[in-house]
Amino acid sequence: MLKLTSGDILTIRAAGLVCPAHKHLIRGRGLSVQIFDRGGEALEAACDLQPECPVGEARLTRAYGLPVSYLIHTVTPQWSSGDLWTSRALAQLGQCYASALDLAASKGIRTLLFPALGAGTNRFPHSIAAHRALEILLPRATEFEQLTVCLHTRAALAEWRRVERQFYS
Repeated sequence: MLKLTSGDILTIRAAGLVCPAHKHLIRGRGLSVQIFDRGGEALEAACDLQPECPVGEARLTRAYGLPVSYLIHTVTPQWSSGDLWTSRALAQLGQCYASALDLAASKGIRTLLFPALGAGTNRFPHSIAAHRALEILLPRATEFEQLTVCLHTRAALAEWRRVERQFYS
């Protein structure tokens, strides 16, 4: 099942949380800062043991100081404002979702939280981020007990729901 909601993603219980990441799994920007603040030195040490993570791939660590057991780190592409690199960025964004789902499934993670990957500091418009995410998440939702996309604002949630109704209902 796929659920769209809004609020503070760091207060929701699940087995795993997808974390927008820097390729070296260091404190990044946006949600990553909040996750690293809560995870502290233990999370930093766990990330130090991981290999570099190219855009679109995913890495797994335990989640320290969070209401989830695992973090799935994925490096999202930068929105390029519709220029000639847009199709590559869209493919990479889709790969972020697919890689996170594949890793979660391989580790037996049955409940998974997603932020709006790419729509924060990497500036994908929510309508485009939603379309790409739902294209990947909806067909695979039955593989999990619960997939939740938690949006930061009610306006973003409304946009994701509009995209879902218009293209996937």
